[in-house]
Amino acid sequence: MKKLLYFDNWHAPQKITRFDRYLGECGLEVDVRRTNDGEFDIDATDYCGVYVSPSFDGAYDDLPWIHRLHDVLGNLGGAGLPMLGLCFGSQVLASALVGRDQVFVRPDREKGFGSIRLTPPAHADALTKGLPPEMPVFHWHGDEVKAGHDDIVVLADSEGCGNQIWSWSKGPVWGVQPHPEFDREGLIAWFADNRAQFEAAGFRHAELVAGAHDSDAAFGLLRNFVDYVSM
Repeated sequence: MKKLLYFDNWHAPQKITRFDRYLGECGLEVDVRRTNDGEFDIDATDYCGVYVSPSFDGAYDDLPWIHRLHDVLGNLGGAGLPMLGLCFGSQVLASALVGRDQVFVRPDREKGFGSIRLTPPAHADALTKGLPPEMPVFHWHGDEVKAGHDDIVVLADSEGCGNQIWSWSKGPVWGVQPHPEFDREGLIAWFADNRAQFEAAGFRHAELVAGAHDSDAAFGLLRNFVDYVSM
């Protein structure tokens, strides 16, 4: 079976997430590439799909690795590989495949737990099928992917964000804005490892820890993606 290409976009190594553990349990071979370190030497034919991780950087940032990631994702999208991006991963996929103007800076950061709600197209989509119409999940984003484009199908939104989950009209590519990859334990570790970033944005560490909980329903998005690329 072909491998899953895993673009790790963090500035520094992070503790493994619930999704990382799930990939190991599935027996799917994973090829992790540290994009900040320029690990882009790949052959698309080796892979069954691509996961594009979050990052504290922005899809529009003028950094060599982000420019290179745009090029690589454009090529992988053209090759028809299934791809899923979370948070920054969603934004950089939209930027690479739809247009650099698709990502914008929000007037305020969406943060903390909140519900996302599926749109009518979601009921027939491979990523969102079988999921409840509304799901609580952790949010942390100051950037967002525009909803109004012919190549973007919005699969979920929320009261404060018009595009929480989207699919690409030209191939099996999805972007997920919130963070279903963490369980409660993983969130607490993430908060601790990146405490300075969270506190700079106005969060108190104790409040974050107290509010952390599992996002079991939303984790179904990641299960569905793994099922899709494993077919």
